[in-house]
Amino acid sequence: MNCPALVACLLGALLLTGTVAPAVEPDATAQLLGTVHDTRGRWNPFLPENDMTADPSGGFFRDVALSATGGRNGDGVYAFRFSTGHQLQGVFKADPAAPENRLLSGEEAVRRGGNLIIRVPTDGIYHFRFDPRDGSHRITPPVEVLDRIESMQVNGFVHDDEGNQETLQGTLVRPAAKWDETRPSHQMVRRDDGSWEKVLRLSATGGHEKNGVYQFLFSAGSNDDWGFCAANGEPGRLRAGCGYASRLGRIDESAVVIRVAQDGNYTLRIWPDELRYTVDPPVESLNALPDFQLNGSVLQTPWLLADPDHRMTRRADGVWEKTVHLTPSGGDAGNGIYVMNFSIGAEWALDGIAGGGRWGYSWHSLPQESNILFLVERAGDYTVTLDPAAGRFAVDPPVVPLPGITSLKILGSFSAFADDGKNGWNHLDARHAMVSGDGHLFALDLPLKAGESIAYKYAANDAGWSLGLTDYPYDGEARLSSHGDPPPLRFTAGEAGTYRFHADVTTGRYGVDFVGATNQESRK
Repeated sequence: MNCPALVACLLGALLLTGTVAPAVEPDATAQLLGTVHDTRGRWNPFLPENDMTADPSGGFFRDVALSATGGRNGDGVYAFRFSTGHQLQGVFKADPAAPENRLLSGEEAVRRGGNLIIRVPTDGIYHFRFDPRDGSHRITPPVEVLDRIESMQVNGFVHDDEGNQETLQGTLVRPAAKWDETRPSHQMVRRDDGSWEKVLRLSATGGHEKNGVYQFLFSAGSNDDWGFCAANGEPGRLRAGCGYASRLGRIDESAVVIRVAQDGNYTLRIWPDELRYTVDPPVESLNALPDFQLNGSVLQTPWLLADPDHRMTRRADGVWEKTVHLTPSGGDAGNGIYVMNFSIGAEWALDGIAGGGRWGYSWHSLPQESNILFLVERAGDYTVTLDPAAGRFAVDPPVVPLPGITSLKILGSFSAFADDGKNGWNHLDARHAMVSGDGHLFALDLPLKAGESIAYKYAANDAGWSLGLTDYPYDGEARLSSHGDPPPLRFTAGEAGTYRFHADVTTGRYGVDFVGATNQESRK
């Protein structure tokens, strides 16, 4: 979940849709969000693909295909919530005291509501109904509602000795061991006072960046989306309904982040019913909102948070701002296309703040948020503002927003690209361009030699590495994302021939298909 330099907190599923939701009245639309959908942006309230259908008699409905062997862990367990008006303020979440009968809305939902967790008994089509007027919902045929916490886990970089690579278990993709909530080593022990605890060895030279900064989340029932994250600005307090991908997206929520000054054994304890946690011995909590930074190609040192030039200034009205000089020949590719995002407290462990698929709306929910991409047509000074309370950003004078993915290139150590000037990694070379017939599925046929091993990534919109896509190892999804700078994808050809590399920018699915054999002698 960290955002290392070079490419920071970029795309995720939000830009994978290529669509920006129009401004609407709060209850004119309703969205069903969660793992009931098989798309990368399934938790994103801004996306029309998650819309429900309005019922003339009132309320909304949506039919989805679910399976007794589906869900994140292949056990028929699904997590979901509702929203209205394609906005964060319209969230509806489960009431912990009565999850089957009443949904919480607005600030009440944010502060104490959780995701709805169900188990389906059989494969089939399930009918979801939702009425925002009274917060009611119903699912038919009946499902099992899971609301009793019988186990708790702590997941994240606090597991210093665990792996950083996704794995395949049967048909399921498991996240890197550090973030895999199903591992026995992540289980917490229940205490008589209703709390759960875990003793872990932490170090001043541990954590993702080896600097003593640790980032983690709590989960219940070995289900990441039955999770608990930090309430920024309220150290020791938690929010419910927060998994790796299913956080609400507000700036005042993030993973729990602490800084350890001394090596030793630390007890992490959570009271899920009270939405609070402690660390003993006490450590520094980084879950505050001290200041904000502007990052990206709008600055000379795009992703170097230690550079004071990234700091924004807080105005009397609570809005943060920074003025930068931009030109039509600037940006990563020298074509006037710029990328930016925001950070909290100069610490990537608190995650980047970027766009959610609607220009002007900020979004803070890894690994879904997308860096903000735009075109500058005239040289001049531009003022970038961020309003944390409203979840909004702006650029003045206005620029040209560049939402969605309109083109895709594949780059890597292909022998066919060896002479592109950068050993296959020249994103300016037109031969890397992929072809699409529908604007969603992109493909390119490439010749490979028998045994040729390829490391590769994707880059979108002719924006250089500002929109670089690969598979992120910590989310447990075999889908494209552009969060941080994860390792490249890898493929080894079993025989000489033509291979089709393909990527769907809506679902995030990607892969390689064998097209046909080639006489290797003719290619020497």
